[in-house]
Amino acid sequence: MRARRNQPEDGVGRDSPQEPLPPGTPEWITPDLVERTIRVWQPFYGKAQLSPADAVQILVGTGRLLAVLDGR
Repeated sequence: MRARRNQPEDGVGRDSPQEPLPPGTPEWITPDLVERTIRVWQPFYGKAQLSPADAVQILVGTGRLLAVLDGR
């Protein structure tokens, strides 16, 4: 997976999420995808508030799992 290029210095991605995307976020992970991931997974984490970095970890792990299942 490639790291995001041309990201502004403040870390804000293309669509300016409420919180900036972490440095090194893969290009295929968009701010909208991070927000949707937090919305879906937050109920499973109880009172622990998920951050954009947590959502990126969830997405990268899921991407790796799918790549393995796909035989890559």
